[in-house]
Amino acid sequence: MIGDLASHLIDLAHFLAGPIAAVSATTRTYIPERPSGGRPRPVTVEDAVAATLEFQSGAIGTLEASGLCPGRKNFLGFEISGQHGTLAFNLERLNELRVYHGDGEARGLADVLVTEQYHPYGGRWWPPGHILGWEHTFVHQWEEFLRRAVQAGGEMVGATFADGHEAARVGDALLAAAGTGRRAALHPVRESR
Repeated sequence: MIGDLASHLIDLAHFLAGPIAAVSATTRTYIPERPSGGRPRPVTVEDAVAATLEFQSGAIGTLEASGLCPGRKNFLGFEISGQHGTLAFNLERLNELRVYHGDGEARGLADVLVTEQYHPYGGRWWPPGHILGWEHTFVHQWEEFLRRAVQAGGEMVGATFADGHEAARVGDALLAAAGTGRRAALHPVRESR
């Protein structure tokens, strides 16, 4: 689970909040055997992880991942709260970002639809209010690559090998913390994004 689903959350947390300095974690394997090749085999990975992340910036966060979530289709979410506002996102509601920035009439989170004309990719597909799907994100990635890296000769914005290495490093620390029941510190890294 850590090397699979949680690795995406680790990378997202690093992208949104910066390098992770330390972790604490608990893991569980609920189904000890699964069929493989026509016979039961022992499960060697965790079914669920719950963790606390400490960022180099001083921020703290929580991370949960499990493949055993009946009723969930593709839930991957984040919520970031700071002194002046909050952002919240749920992948199952792909076209919405929930925002509170504390300078308006709203007393809570407001929905921002990314399909509006004034958003970077709004209006390129359908009229406002029509949803974009998972497949559109890949078209946008190709467009960014062609425009930034090929046409302009610049750098592509996106995950790097260093980002993948950092996600693996944090994943290893989560496994170590879960195995020992102790907080695991990571050596500082230079910010790569």
